[in-house]
Amino acid sequence: MSDETTQTARDARSAFDRADQRRRKQDAVLRVAAQAFNRRGFANTSMDDVAAALGVSKPTLYQYFRSKQEVLYRCHQLAMDHGEAGLALAQAQGGSGFERLATYLDRYMRGIFGDFGTCPVLTDVDSLAPGQRDEVVARRARISAATADLIREGVADGSIVECDPKLATLFALGAVNWIPLWYRETGPNTPDEITRAFLTLLGSGFAKPRP
Repeated sequence: MSDETTQTARDARSAFDRADQRRRKQDAVLRVAAQAFNRRGFANTSMDDVAAALGVSKPTLYQYFRSKQEVLYRCHQLAMDHGEAGLALAQAQGGSGFERLATYLDRYMRGIFGDFGTCPVLTDVDSLAPGQRDEVVARRARISAATADLIREGVADGSIVECDPKLATLFALGAVNWIPLWYRETGPNTPDEITRAFLTLLGSGFAKPRP
């Protein structure tokens, strides 16, 4: 390998290393900010609070996010990524409507409990900037519609009790989306225990009893 090729490879690795370092620092900001938003409320949490928790200056924090609204927006995006990943997994694995619904909600919940410990309170949409709010609302509507479709298919194939798909969707997603409001990493139940318990409870309400 020539010296020029070797240097090019080093430069490429360095660029990726810098990008990875920036991503990890952004992840750290999101984790701390999400926890603060959940516990203190978005309006009561300042960028000064997030910077202090991370042990950095506010100007340093602004190198990664331009505003508090952008942090909240990125957190919402992360949560919806998990919801869409759950829907894709459910369709890929197949099964009855109820089985696909359970696969989807399992993946969604585990995502919420995942990399960032917890996503922000998913009901706090009004605090987003107008353009971001419109995007989040539209994306959430698509996830809700896909959830209702799964429930509708489960009713049709007999794996889910007769119900109003829209109300059933509000019930299921309401349970999932409020997890960040009350979940604490120091609490008595692990994410795995909570996920299993929620799926059992949802199943007792959704699944049609077998003869």
